[in-house]
Amino acid sequence: MKDILTPRERFGMLVIDEKPDRCNVIPLITSHAATIAGMKLKRYYTNGEKMARAQIIAFEIYQHDALSIFTEVGIIAEAMGSEFFYPDNDLPVLKNPVLQNSSIDKLVIPESKKAGRLPVYLEAIKYAYKAIGDIIPILAYVPAPFTTGMHLVNPEKFLIDTLKNPDGIKSILDIVLDATIKFCYEILNAGGLPIIVDPLASSSVISPAIYKEFALVYEQKLIHYLHRYDFDVILHICGDTTPIIDILLNTGADLISLDRVNILKAMEKLSSKMRLIGNFDTSTLMFSSPEEIYRITGIMVEQIKSARKGYIAATGCEVPIRAPKENVQAFIKGAKEKGWYWE
Repeated sequence: MKDILTPRERFGMLVIDEKPDRCNVIPLITSHAATIAGMKLKRYYTNGEKMARAQIIAFEIYQHDALSIFTEVGIIAEAMGSEFFYPDNDLPVLKNPVLQNSSIDKLVIPESKKAGRLPVYLEAIKYAYKAIGDIIPILAYVPAPFTTGMHLVNPEKFLIDTLKNPDGIKSILDIVLDATIKFCYEILNAGGLPIIVDPLASSSVISPAIYKEFALVYEQKLIHYLHRYDFDVILHICGDTTPIIDILLNTGADLISLDRVNILKAMEKLSSKMRLIGNFDTSTLMFSSPEEIYRITGIMVEQIKSARKGYIAATGCEVPIRAPKENVQAFIKGAKEKGWYWE
């Protein structure tokens, strides 16, 4: 069937609890856009206009339902002083955390329009919004405080100090929260919708107890702030969230993007209060055949599209940078064909 609504209209209907023509199809196409545009990754993640152009090219090819402005979760930490290495054909990697211990003396709240690569993101959002913001949502992925905190201190020390120096870690996270809020404010002004990502708060990394004390609290505060602007907030956590699935209801998020979790169990636990997003396996997307991807996607969408509050067909995590184009196309085709609500 041919689409009836634009992606922006389709997303808008979802968040007012109306069924659109079909479920939104939003594979997490972030840096994969550089591959599709034939662009070196370093150019993509250091130039806002190039990032936006790559995202628009990916949309023109794939016809999915949202742009995803993002590269990696170190952007706020870098703006706060951590040093990153920039490979030509891979994403930035943490080189030197700004803090050698849990002291907050060196931490400053960055100016979003000037510090690090935050201006790159804002430029990309403004360019994309001006170009096609009338027809498609511009999603801007923002690392939550816990994930940013693990890029300000040696990650191993950060985790140890959640036990040995919890007050020190919370002092860091308080400052990070302020920095994240200021960045979100600028994203909104540029025309983007902030999407909260907290991959290092996954149960694949930390225990549920650590999640509740150090990650959940700051997710809640950030989401509470964003609700002041009267829009629905997406929270994405990578990896296995099965041990915290009941706790996710307490985040305040309106939409929850899931990765390695039984999506039927998630629907049972969460769908009365949260819209579900996910959760096609990205290794399958990378390595399986288009025919198999199309088949599995169709099964997933048919199982979950009736979720009570609504559903977005998506990958469980980012589309791999070098995923075959035909595999991504097979996912989108399968999701669209099986995702119809209107006859």
